[in-house]
Amino acid sequence: MEFTLKVPASMSNLGAGFDTFGLAVNLYNIFHIKSSETFSISFVDLDIKPEENLFLKVYKRCIEAFNEEEMPVSITIKTEIPFSRGLGSSSSAIIAAIKIFDILYKKGLSYDDIFKIAYEFEPHPDNLVPALVGGFNVCLKDDHHTFFNKIDFPEELKIIAIIPDIKISTEEARKILPQKIDIKDAIYNIQRSNLLLSSLVSKRFELLKEAVKDKLHQPYRKSLIPFYDDIEKIAYDSGAKAVFISGSGSTIGIFALENEDVISKHCVSFFSSKNIKSSCKILSVDKEGARVC
Repeated sequence: MEFTLKVPASMSNLGAGFDTFGLAVNLYNIFHIKSSETFSISFVDLDIKPEENLFLKVYKRCIEAFNEEEMPVSITIKTEIPFSRGLGSSSSAIIAAIKIFDILYKKGLSYDDIFKIAYEFEPHPDNLVPALVGGFNVCLKDDHHTFFNKIDFPEELKIIAIIPDIKISTEEARKILPQKIDIKDAIYNIQRSNLLLSSLVSKRFELLKEAVKDKLHQPYRKSLIPFYDDIEKIAYDSGAKAVFISGSGSTIGIFALENEDVISKHCVSFFSSKNIKSSCKILSVDKEGARVC
């Protein structure tokens, strides 16, 4: 028995769509599974302690939840998704662990079954859903179910990720948020999240700059990303249609119709001028999500 599973990265929130919008992109964590004499997990060019291995924690939780015996398999993990950068690395690991368990033990888990386990480790659907099903999704959950709707993402839009060499934990990025918000700020975000969705569907790209504005999380989280306002201005001045914090950060997401190389170069050069290492990736939508390949 031998197979390979890959699970995409994801950009979430997209500005005003806090905890709601999630976009799968073509950056992957790749898992190779084969029969072995004993159970083992190893990483390619990466050293992770067992107590810090989220994939292992979720996989063992699945075995415990279904009262199964541990199978003698070897799992080798190659990570393309950087940790703690707002690109859904945790959700990728969680979905991979559950999917691999499901395949090995032939459980036939439903989406709700998968999310029930996943929420023990990551309580928000906006990264989990795109990691599982791919594409651009509007997501929500209640006490019993996860609801999501996959919507075609415009092929004209280029997706740029500017990734500064700065780690931001989701926990840290959550703590910085206010516990109460003004009704005016709630209305502000409701209006713009709907505008963002309708702008993408109707391809009114000139509206995106206004649509990604937000008052619930970005005004607070941008303090964790040095020179965020400068990067935002540079990107817009270089032709970007939308600039936002991807997930909890530190990745800065950008949508553009053209000049993606120029935009990326200007942003990375600015960070470099401030002695901050960064990288850029020109991405596309992953439409399939987690799958055997």
